[in-house]
Amino acid sequence: MTTAAESKETHDVQHRSNWTLFALERLLLPYPLLIALVGGITFAEQVLEYSFHDPTFSYLTARTVSKLLVLPILAVYILIFLRAMRGWAIRALMRLRPTVLVSDEEYRDHMCRMLHADWRLELALLATSFAIVVGLFVLARWALLSTPHTLPTAWPIAAFIVAVYALFGWLLLSQVAYTIRHAWALHVLAQCPLNINVFNQDNLLPFGRLSLLHTLPSIGVILIPLLILGPPAEVGYVVIPLSLAGLLNFFVPLWRVHQQISLAKEQVLASLYQQCVSIQDALLQGTGEEPEDLSKLSDRINKLNQLRKTIAEAPEWPFRNSAAFGRSIAVILMPLFSLILSEMVRTYVLPILKNLRGG
Repeated sequence: MTTAAESKETHDVQHRSNWTLFALERLLLPYPLLIALVGGITFAEQVLEYSFHDPTFSYLTARTVSKLLVLPILAVYILIFLRAMRGWAIRALMRLRPTVLVSDEEYRDHMCRMLHADWRLELALLATSFAIVVGLFVLARWALLSTPHTLPTAWPIAAFIVAVYALFGWLLLSQVAYTIRHAWALHVLAQCPLNINVFNQDNLLPFGRLSLLHTLPSIGVILIPLLILGPPAEVGYVVIPLSLAGLLNFFVPLWRVHQQISLAKEQVLASLYQQCVSIQDALLQGTGEEPEDLSKLSDRINKLNQLRKTIAEAPEWPFRNSAAFGRSIAVILMPLFSLILSEMVRTYVLPILKNLRGG
């Protein structure tokens, strides 16, 4: 149950972060309405692009509609996660507070480092996105995503398309910046001394949740196009380094937590080992001991050995067990698994089916 003090601190953190979080959250519109507007505008822009190539929509197919939906779905996905991750992160950080052995002021600084955004960075990301879009579609005259044509000559339509692409690029860059900020802040927090009980490590579980949390948006951004359109022939293998980068982004913030857990286990195991050695010496030298005393010593050493086995098998990462740890890694590598499965189907299954139909 959350105490009054915890509730007050949570409210304080949320209040302090309201003016320094993602820029679109500061608008006066309700956030669900904002998400719907961004998704609708992005979809309208994609339909407008397609109309340059097929004004009557007579060649519209299910795959074409899927292609038109990719950008709006990604925009909505990023907006949802940028909002939801703040609440998840605050709750995890509040549960983690008793575990991190620092002052309240220092811990609040860690929370602010993870949760707060800088408006100057957001402005720089927007300018970067706009510069990239102008460079690609205005100066280099690249074809648009939903049509083989370049930007139209009518400047109002061209300005609308550039603005939507710049908005999407800004969302994408903001998501990347949030991931980096979140991962770095968690890495710094993990350097602090932790309260570790090798017999019950539930208080460390928020570390694992937080580290998985900042990888989820990147996984979705990679996985959504793969699931809807399949891997692109030219750049499909970029999923491999991106997946490995996500795995690295998951492990690096947790490395210091892992080291502290391992050290705590080694210290407890060393203490148990010394107790076992002392009891063994007493058993070997206890010729004058009463039989019941020897029996008690024997029982004690058996219990100590069982305790050593339990501690040795305890997880060394902040997850409940090895199965939960493995599931987290599988989630991070899901885009890579999807790519491998798609390639196997394309290389092996489809030729077999084609031969069967031909036969």
